[in-house]
Amino acid sequence: MTRFSRQIPIFGDSGQRRIENATVAIVGCGGLGCNVITQLALAGVGRMVLIDDDVPTESNMNRQFIYAGNMKDTKVVSSGEWVRKLSSETEVVLCPERLTDHNSVSLIETCDVVIDCLDSIDSRLVLNRAILESNRILVHGGVDSFHGQVTTIIPGSTPCLNCILGKDTGEVKPSVSSMVALIGSLQANEALKLITGKGETLAGKLLTVDSEDNCFRLIPIAKNPACTACKEKY
Repeated sequence: MTRFSRQIPIFGDSGQRRIENATVAIVGCGGLGCNVITQLALAGVGRMVLIDDDVPTESNMNRQFIYAGNMKDTKVVSSGEWVRKLSSETEVVLCPERLTDHNSVSLIETCDVVIDCLDSIDSRLVLNRAILESNRILVHGGVDSFHGQVTTIIPGSTPCLNCILGKDTGEVKPSVSSMVALIGSLQANEALKLITGKGETLAGKLLTVDSEDNCFRLIPIAKNPACTACKEKY
């Protein structure tokens, strides 16, 4: 039995090689990021680019398990050490930087898949501009209390994040660890499907989850004709 013997029947040998040769960027190493990083490391993703300039705080500890016992190092440093414990063969690129319009493209342009684990609409729109410019595939996820959503953005093919997201109220969203783990796992699962070509992705669809009422919905989404961000891609 090899380390990946339980997942190779799902992805096949060629699919596992794609996972091991893939480069994935995780933008935001908070609650969603901790779960995405863990699941992709366990799956054997070959190279992970971790982007976050933050340091853990006490209020993070209800959902950001990677930083338990170490709240001094930056999140990317602790996350890099965590990945190496789970998958010694995974190359980790640490980017302790805040995502801006000046650095965003250079941080993600070598990645096969980019995963949005951010916690503000403003930062997500910066990332949206970067994926449109660099033509990278983006897996978006978000959580608000018992509610969450996941979709895949393919520039030139699907609506972009600017088409989908509303205005940022600036309010800090409440979050419970179990819901963050669920959405983060769905994002990681989506990334693995995109890398291996296995299964149907969420491109052009928004998966919404209301765990309070046990309701999952798959909603077709269309480009916003008034969107100023992606109009040149269509």
